[in-house]
Amino acid sequence: MHRFHLTFAALALSCGTSTAATSVTTTKQACAVLKRAAVTYHLSRRNLSGRYYCDPIGDNSEYFLLGLRYRVTEDELVGSNLLGWFAIRRSDSAVREWDINESKATPLTPRPPFVN
Repeated sequence: MHRFHLTFAALALSCGTSTAATSVTTTKQACAVLKRAAVTYHLSRRNLSGRYYCDPIGDNSEYFLLGLRYRVTEDELVGSNLLGWFAIRRSDSAVREWDINESKATPLTPRPPFVN
């Protein structure tokens, strides 16, 4: 249990920062960063590696703006495959949540580990 708390604390401190301060110049690169973050930051309730894809919603001078979605399998009954809106900072590939109503980036909200 102690290990979980340390991992969760580290996750909370790292949310909204990039793992490697590398600039992002294309939507494709931004999507790859977001898909890695989906696993690292547990952006869905379960690990959907290999099933994530991005839905570009535009960009601005600071961020690439993407919806994170996943491919639904035949046995899943879901109302939406959208996991959220995200902003990938061009200068350092930091992943932030994107508030589509306010048109602004906010820090990622820490999430617990994947459920089995």
